[in-house]
Amino acid sequence: MNTVNLTLVALFLVNFLAATAANARMLPEDIEQQVHDTLIHEFNTRLPESRIEATINPVNPALDLPRCQAPLEISLPFNSGQRVTAKVTCHTPSFWSLFVTAQVSQLVDVIVTSRPLSRNSRIAPSDIRLVEQNVIRMNGDYFTREQDVVGKQVRRPMGSDEVISSRMIERALAVSRGDQVSLESRRGSLVIRTSGIALEDGLTGEQIRVKNEQTGIEIRAVITAPGVVQVP
Repeated sequence: MNTVNLTLVALFLVNFLAATAANARMLPEDIEQQVHDTLIHEFNTRLPESRIEATINPVNPALDLPRCQAPLEISLPFNSGQRVTAKVTCHTPSFWSLFVTAQVSQLVDVIVTSRPLSRNSRIAPSDIRLVEQNVIRMNGDYFTREQDVVGKQVRRPMGSDEVISSRMIERALAVSRGDQVSLESRRGSLVIRTSGIALEDGLTGEQIRVKNEQTGIEIRAVITAPGVVQVP
């Protein structure tokens, strides 16, 4: 065999051995992709209506890990808000494991204020809008439906573009102290109406003190609708 042929054979063997060695090692990008896919699946399972973004911190290529001959086992032992740590384990042909960190965003269209809102004001449809937000730190305390917010009363001042949580709103008062109310008394099919003054705040269904404007007598009545109370 001449020198040229020997050289070609040697080059072929070098390339073959290099390719074989490469195939026998675990590529960092393969690990990163599998961790990425696991995170997307896991967070979509937790909140199906969300859009998930995951950024995987690069795996150190110097680790030179043997290629796993079985599917990688990936668990999520540490999860602190957006920062997530995945444990990656291989069991065959040789055991190895490593930790991979990532940043995860869980994006959902949530209700925010469209303008500043003052305390005790009632929320109207024009006061709110839907904006995509990262909800991973909100612990589920947000709203996605307009009907859950409109008509509620603001508990504290809110700025524009502020995510509305359950702590910020409450059922609107049907009657406020000092309001003039319609005072109803039912006797069978007969309804007697007169005017009264509310002496307390109240929600629909609550009982408050009311003063009959005609007699000046203080009575207790149940709020049946905004501005309407009924003697039990």
